[in-house]
Amino acid sequence: MLSLWLPFRWCVSMWSSDMKCSPQSIQRPACLFSSNTTRLGLDGSLPNRYPNQTDGAFNLQNLGRSALEGGDVLPIGNGAVLIGMSERTQGSMIEQIAEALFSNGSAGRVIACVMTRDRAHMHLDTIFAMLDRDKVTIFPKVVEQIRAISLRPGKKPGDFHVTREKNLLSAVADALGIRKLTVVETGGDQYQSEREQWDDANNTVALEPGVVISYERNTYTIARMRQAGVEGIAIPGFELGKGRGGGHCMTCPLMRDAITPG
Repeated sequence: MLSLWLPFRWCVSMWSSDMKCSPQSIQRPACLFSSNTTRLGLDGSLPNRYPNQTDGAFNLQNLGRSALEGGDVLPIGNGAVLIGMSERTQGSMIEQIAEALFSNGSAGRVIACVMTRDRAHMHLDTIFAMLDRDKVTIFPKVVEQIRAISLRPGKKPGDFHVTREKNLLSAVADALGIRKLTVVETGGDQYQSEREQWDDANNTVALEPGVVISYERNTYTIARMRQAGVEGIAIPGFELGKGRGGGHCMTCPLMRDAITPG
């Protein structure tokens, strides 16, 4: 069950060190894609930017000339985090985030998802999302091409134990400790599924396990979700969708209850 939400973008993106910005621009909240600017760790930690609890300013950590956007970061539970290596997120940043999560005890496994670079699916959460404890929605045309690489803590700080996975879905199932995922693919024929992916059919946000929000125009995908036992809450979103992004892009959970088997 969701405990607390950050409905707007109260933190800024993970900027590379050569980008210039004023203190005023750092503290100015944007109001659309909160997931891109703020993605919390499994214990509520944010590896590089977070509000200062005393004066509302931001503490900054220099992560070098690397970039990451929060739409590529998906904490999936059981101490595991997916991070898309996409058009907007670099491998060097994934390593730094993994090291920070491991050193803080926030995660025990980071699965790097090496994606094709295409503006139609610039973030991992546009083609993959959790629907329930053992159910996911995917855009198979892209997900089936992802190379999944698991990072675990090495023998000393800064080292990783690296495993090349068979595919993303089997890696996620293994990380969650389940035998097999129930997969809900983008609905419709080839053309309908491509349209619904573009309209954020897979960019759902879960209010609780098995209850998700999606744009009502994604009729084929919502129907498939319901057939799989997922409650799909359809919302209009005509204006929100003009900015390109669904419920997962536009929300940022600050705190969630732990997932229990069920």
